[in-house]
Parts: sequence; structure tokens; C-alpha cells
Amino acid sequence: MKSLKEYWNHSFQRPNMKPTYDNWLDKYSKEFNEANMRIIDLGCGIGNNSLYLSERGFNPIACDISEAALRKLKGSIPDCATHCFDMSEAIPFDKGSIDILIADLSLHYFDEDTTNKIINNIHSALNTKGLLLCRLNSTKEIVNKGEVQQSQDKYLYKNEGINRRFFDQSEIERFFSKDKWEYMYIEEYELLRYQNKKVMWEIALKPSNVF
Repeated sequence: MKSLKEYWNHSFQRPNMKPTYDNWLDKYSKEFNEANMRIIDLGCGIGNNSLYLSERGFNPIACDISEAALRKLKGSIPDCATHCFDMSEAIPFDKGSIDILIADLSLHYFDEDTTNKIINNIHSALNTKGLLLCRLNSTKEIVNKGEVQQSQDKYLYKNEGINRRFFDQSEIERFFSKDKWEYMYIEEYELLRYQNKKVMWEIALKPSNVF
């Protein structure tokens, strides 16, 4: 199985890749307009959401495991701060230091233990009024992935040499348990992404039980 760094560095070598975005973040404009925002774009890829935010006067920190992705991002958003790291190892920000963390289709590449570790680290890094904005593969997306191989975990599949996790609402609520997270928004929908149909969940969560 390929490492995620290897997979994404290869994927982002394709020529003429430019960040594009849909307007899913529009509904959170009030939260973004709060003063002193520290915004993290986790698993940013080539910078779709970072471009959206930069064009609106915000200063996100764009974070990804792929150096190739961050180089392309810098070509389009030269003033955007970047940070290259593997989120499966750590979220390298101080406890309670993040106001908003965006994880747009970046949390569903891991086994159960690693997924829980990442989510717990995000919870810790958000401040008491922080917000997690997240999109995840829906189980209805499996049919769009072509050849997949199911693992012993019925929500985890191998595809293109890497793991991909798919979520229904019960699985979302299992990973983002209501004793640790307050649900502000949850919706499943379909959109076109890179000219392909994609079915995903969008969730907005505030951490609870933060000390």
C-alpha cells in the first residue's frame, strides 16, 4: 500500500492544477468575521479553501502532508502561510490555540485508531469557542470510486493503493461523539468536484468538555 505522502505528491504533479472552490463556507461568514481568527486549513491540497479565505481578507495557515501540493498552492496564493506535516502523527499547534479548523475531505484516509487520534488532537487544539468545519465521504460515494476492496472495517476500503473511509450519520456520530462535540450543522449532499459527481457529508462542530 502506498504512503499518503507518496500518493499525494504523485497526484499533485499533474500540470495545470489550480485551486477552485465551491461556496460551502459562505454560511459560516459570521464565524470567520470574528476578531483575531487563527484559521487552519488541514489537508489543504492545492488550496481550494485557502484561496476562498485569502480572497476575503483572511490569513489561513494551509497545512498538508504533500510538498507538491503546497508548492502548487504557493504558486496561486504566494502570501499564504503553509505548514507541511503528517496529521496522523500530530497536529502541531498548541492546545486551545485554533479558532477555526477546516478539514475538507481530508479526514477519511485512515484506520479507526488513527482517525480517532486525529479527531482527539483537533479537539484539543481548538479553543473553547472554536469551530471544526468538516466534509467527509458519504457511504453513497463508494459506487463512484470504481474498483474498491473492503477491509474488515466495513467503512474502510482500499482504492488506488490507499485507504478511504466512508461515513453514514451513525458513523459520524460515533467518531464525533455528542459528549465531546456540539453539532451546529450536518447535511449530506451531492456536488460536482473536479468534473466528477461526489456525495459527501458536511458538519460543523464546536468542542465541548474543553478544559
